[in-house]
Amino acid sequence: MDQKTNKKQLRSHILERRKSMSAKEREQLSREVCDHLLSHERLADAKAIMAFHPFGDELDILPFLHEAKKRGQDIWLPLTNVAERRLIPCRYTGTDMLKQGVYGIWEPDPALAEEADVSHLDAIIVPGVAFDSKGGRMGYGGGYYDRFLATLKKLPFLVGVGFSIQVVEHVPLESHDVLLDAVVTEKGLLHF
Repeated sequence: MDQKTNKKQLRSHILERRKSMSAKEREQLSREVCDHLLSHERLADAKAIMAFHPFGDELDILPFLHEAKKRGQDIWLPLTNVAERRLIPCRYTGTDMLKQGVYGIWEPDPALAEEADVSHLDAIIVPGVAFDSKGGRMGYGGGYYDRFLATLKKLPFLVGVGFSIQVVEHVPLESHDVLLDAVVTEKGLLHF
């Protein structure tokens, strides 16, 4: 079986498993993940954190974002530029500066957003479909995060977040894939 087929099957398998979780279970486990994120030392020390706005049946990291903002941290969310197939990190000031983007994901409204200076970025909380215990990550297939990370002169602390059902033995990687420093699930932190 080739790499592409392998990735496609793994992606649909994990997404099916995630979709089958009840709303109550998703909410409970999301809260546990947010608690782990909030108590993580490297994240607590970070001045600027790029995260994401959850959509669909993704893990809900909004409680983490709100708490981190409350404790004075600078939170950035990505704006998707589909034409150039790239992410633009923008300062997150609150829900009133968000609008639904092209994939239905809430993201900074280009008319209200201030682009952030990536040289100040201390950590990135990265969404994904699947993660492994070696730092491998499989996204949704658009390559946006891979391209964004490739533009950074110095990589910040990279943390994947997901439910433990999204952690697999092996994520098929390609040469351009960047390995994560850690993954946080409801079970706690996996550090590599």
